[in-house]
Amino acid sequence: MILLKNVSKSYRNGVHALRDINLEVEDGEFVYIIGPTGCGKSTLIKILDGEELPDDGEVFVNGINVGKLRHAKVPLYRRNIGVIFQDFRLLPKMTVFENIAFALEVLAMEKTAIRRRVREVLELVDLQDKAKAFPEQLSGGQQQRATIGRAIANHPKVLIADEPTGNLDPEKSIEIIQLLDKINQVEKTTIVMVTHDEKLVNAYKKRTIALEEGFIVADIKKGGYIQHD
Repeated sequence: MILLKNVSKSYRNGVHALRDINLEVEDGEFVYIIGPTGCGKSTLIKILDGEELPDDGEVFVNGINVGKLRHAKVPLYRRNIGVIFQDFRLLPKMTVFENIAFALEVLAMEKTAIRRRVREVLELVDLQDKAKAFPEQLSGGQQQRATIGRAIANHPKVLIADEPTGNLDPEKSIEIIQLLDKINQVEKTTIVMVTHDEKLVNAYKKRTIALEEGFIVADIKKGGYIQHD
């Protein structure tokens, strides 16, 4: 479960990124976070993954008080949090198989178990035939699927997707949202997805939370596009 209680965050330049945010996301939910540029979406993501600390309020992810984590404990916390970015961030000198395996090697997992899990992930993200390919040999959509595979390799309880379709054309964007939906269903992973893509939000309806000027201005349980003036 993700739980935010009266969370606020400001920056030294005077920007109030989040204002008294109260939010609860149940285990296994798929939630969109939408809103105009500067509404606080990126700050919310950074707080959830431990990159930023709230000024006020409490943040709990899977029972861990993220806002109270010591800096040295953040890497350990992140082992249960998968994060996907729009710019892929694959290691260029590693194959797809090696990129996904790397996420498990840092956990000192046994080699046989790593190979078994990587094969499972490759099948889930439909990249079995690209296991030996390097990132530069993949299309944008394939690179993002490899990134997703790496993010879910260690069975994270929460997957944070920060504009995962931002660099993709509409057709590839649909493939990625369908893949995330599949992961949500098959792996029972809680997914929080930040997006500007109104068409995807309309086409694949999920719980949709809208931010504006640091406030939650709407929380639609069944999803759907929220239009801003």
